[in-house]
Amino acid sequence: MDQRNLSRVERNNRKSNRILNILIAIVFTLIVVTAAGIFLTGGKETAGGQDGTSGGSSSGGTPESGLAADTDQDEETGEDAEDQKPGDEPADQEDPEKTEDPADAQDGDDTSGEPGKVIRTPSDEGIVDETIVDTSWKPIGTAQSGEHRSIYSKGHIDWQEKIEAIEYATGIPESEMIVWYVKNGGGPDKSVGTVSTKDQKEKYNVHLEWVDGEGWKPVRLDRLNSLDGAW
Repeated sequence: MDQRNLSRVERNNRKSNRILNILIAIVFTLIVVTAAGIFLTGGKETAGGQDGTSGGSSSGGTPESGLAADTDQDEETGEDAEDQKPGDEPADQEDPEKTEDPADAQDGDDTSGEPGKVIRTPSDEGIVDETIVDTSWKPIGTAQSGEHRSIYSKGHIDWQEKIEAIEYATGIPESEMIVWYVKNGGGPDKSVGTVSTKDQKEKYNVHLEWVDGEGWKPVRLDRLNSLDGAW
């Protein structure tokens, strides 16, 4: 009876050992598989991260932005270069005091018709050093109405407006100007005034024309080297 019980116990122990060994083997296999999966997955992620980093460097996320900024700057520079080419001057910024070469304006004839152009023509006519025409000159305006008559009496409104037109053409303030003579300029609507600065360093004959409703307009300025024979 005891032997039979002992055999049964041994069989049960062996059976338990087999089951335990099988469970241990299963657990060990699961551990190995899990460890291998973790190792392989971690390696792929690391490799992917390195590829992404190197890919970013080669494709150039930041360099692309820098390239775009450089391109914008080049376009702006190109527009500026196109607007302001070397040697060119914008038409709307032309210097109203710009002097034309006398060779381009023979005999003082203004053929350009461009506003603000000053044409200077040297002269060999005795007391006249040069003749100046400024295409920006305009009538100075007038307080007169009705039919115009040119008056050469000092103090008359027409006389005073002639002086204002002469001041406008020469740039000499009336308070610093000597009016030597004002006379008819060859027609009822033409006049010539001879003036100078008080120190007589600047001397001019100023040719005026009357524009109906707009007043006297300077049309020519003769720079003089002497007042002798100026009128």
